[in-house]
Amino acid sequence: MLGFPHVFNVGVLTGLGPAMVVGTVVGATPWRRLIIVPAVLLLVLVLVIAYTDVMVAPARSLIRRDPVPAVADAVVVLSAGLTADAFLSQQGFDRLLKGVELMRAGVAPAMVITREEETTSGRRITSDRDQARIVALARIPEPISAGFVRSTHDEAISVARIAKERGWRRVVVVTSPFHSWRACRAFERAGLTVSCVPSESRDISVVSLDSPGDRVGAFAWWVYETAATIRYWQRGWL
Repeated sequence: MLGFPHVFNVGVLTGLGPAMVVGTVVGATPWRRLIIVPAVLLLVLVLVIAYTDVMVAPARSLIRRDPVPAVADAVVVLSAGLTADAFLSQQGFDRLLKGVELMRAGVAPAMVITREEETTSGRRITSDRDQARIVALARIPEPISAGFVRSTHDEAISVARIAKERGWRRVVVVTSPFHSWRACRAFERAGLTVSCVPSESRDISVVSLDSPGDRVGAFAWWVYETAATIRYWQRGWL
């Protein structure tokens, strides 16, 4: 719930089985306090985050929202994962929809998309089909592919290469709100002039953050982005 597994690219439920086994074994010994105390502390942390405003300001500090330029060279839409059925995740769809909106408004003559591929149940799936379907419905020029990527840093390097080849000066980077500060800094570090435009958020009510679920979700993003920012600083990517 709090986002800690995502820091290590582990699914939320991946460690549930082993944790239950360890908890059962340790719980039957005098060492049970090793579980009870952290469990109580985590419960208190969840309640504080969910039912107070303590995380609202830190979460919103992750959002970078620049003015939309009258004219840019390209709109760059970042990827955000796939479902097992090879559809864009909710955030991926939100980002692409925002990119289409900017293209329809005439912000730039070209759109760049980054692509993802995964292997699930022995099958190779990619974002290509779903991205192409949405773009076709929007009736905008065919996007330029920045290739398959594994990270925001990969996206920044790929787009910087394309921009250099085409002589672009300014790009509009579209990503999820809580991802926007780190993403746009990574693109600037790669040598691009960036206008950062976060997409709308349909899984977390970013504007209000007044429900317990939204606040816990925002905290999970804050945990992940804080860890990722530290890692990017260490590697010289910001």
